[in-house]
Amino acid sequence: MSLLLKQLQDSLPNKVETALAEHVRVAESWATKVRLWLALTSFVAAYWMWNHHSKARTIYLAFAGLWLVTMFIVSALTKRDASFSLATKTTFFDLTIVHLGLAAFVQQGLFPKIGAGIFLCYFPILAVAATRYRTTLVVQASLYALIGYAGLSYWGGSPPWFRLSLLAVTAFVFAVGSHKPKDLMVSVAKNALQDAFDLGFKQRESEMTEHVHQLFMPPPLMDLSAIWASSKHGAGTETGGDYYQIFDTAHGPLVVLGDLSIASGKKFEALAAVSELHKSLSKIVSRHADAPDLPKILEELSAELCEKHRLFTCVLAQWRGDQLHYVNAGHLPMVHLNKPQGAQTAGRKQLPVTCEALGKTAEAKIVESVVPFPARDLLLMYTDGAFAKLSDNREQGIAEIEAMAERFSGGEVTTLCHRVFDCGQPGFDPIKDDATVVVIRRQPAATAAGSSS
Repeated sequence: MSLLLKQLQDSLPNKVETALAEHVRVAESWATKVRLWLALTSFVAAYWMWNHHSKARTIYLAFAGLWLVTMFIVSALTKRDASFSLATKTTFFDLTIVHLGLAAFVQQGLFPKIGAGIFLCYFPILAVAATRYRTTLVVQASLYALIGYAGLSYWGGSPPWFRLSLLAVTAFVFAVGSHKPKDLMVSVAKNALQDAFDLGFKQRESEMTEHVHQLFMPPPLMDLSAIWASSKHGAGTETGGDYYQIFDTAHGPLVVLGDLSIASGKKFEALAAVSELHKSLSKIVSRHADAPDLPKILEELSAELCEKHRLFTCVLAQWRGDQLHYVNAGHLPMVHLNKPQGAQTAGRKQLPVTCEALGKTAEAKIVESVVPFPARDLLLMYTDGAFAKLSDNREQGIAEIEAMAERFSGGEVTTLCHRVFDCGQPGFDPIKDDATVVVIRRQPAATAAGSSS
């Protein structure tokens, strides 16, 4: 892809040249307006000099006639073929008309007292040449104007240095100005192409990440006998590491949500690390499937993570009868929503962190907490990417999520999950960090099952 991008960028100057060639017709329309204006100005000058004893009025009338004839002829030629070669020829012809006008006044002995103002005609002609964005044309036309006026001034016996310096400075400005737009167009096009390439690559990388995440994440909706779980996940463009899974054990579903710390920009390394984490945790849970012990599971996992120098904040949760057993190892606090029968909104309770993150020490002290959890209550779990667009501050982000959970608690499980996730991602910019929101409802059937067991 980088080779293809380089080929496209290398072809941009030629494409800009083609676009500028098509611009000739527009530039020539300005040249036509300039010729018309010079013709009208010459007619006014002839009228002003009408009663003068010299032939100045005749020269001005001839000068005006040349401009009108040139205007009509060039307009007709432009309609047939508005090429760069035609623009070059007409530019030099316009300058030749100015030379001829000055030469006529010199030959009559009137220059520089009368007719010296024709010198000003060089400037609009060079300005039109600059609008064609051809630096070579502007330089050649400027040299032709400078040499021509210098020769005519010496012929007329008038010192040309001051006017030549003005013409030279103006020509330099026009030459630089005609070159910059082309460079600017190429630069803007290259930057836009690079941005499009980077955006496409990030989009493709994000799609691949989401696809890989689906391999070790449960479906968005899980309807189990003990719980009903709804989740929504978004892959970040810069950082990753979110992990979510539901394991089946003898005591019912074991829910895991966590965030594996990975350096920013290492998306594929994050995917590999999360995949390894899933394999390790699956083996550990399978060894304890008959009698799940949450602290022991996390102690074994923490020891493995410590050897690999990886930090993992997570939550393990399991329902046993009317109680929720959970461990929060340095992760964000969960939200327990209790909605009494007939109430429009649910009461909110924060389930705090119980111990430090896994992987810090080989012998981590894991603390389990047990809280009452009646049937139909909801549990909201999330990662820090869920509020990354709302706030960079952890405490403020937690407050935002909890406020949204209470605001939307009147909805069903899936509605609550999606509204919290979507409201935490305002705007259309892609998310930079993985974001995951999980909402779990304890099923009424789990009460009877838990009591019988």
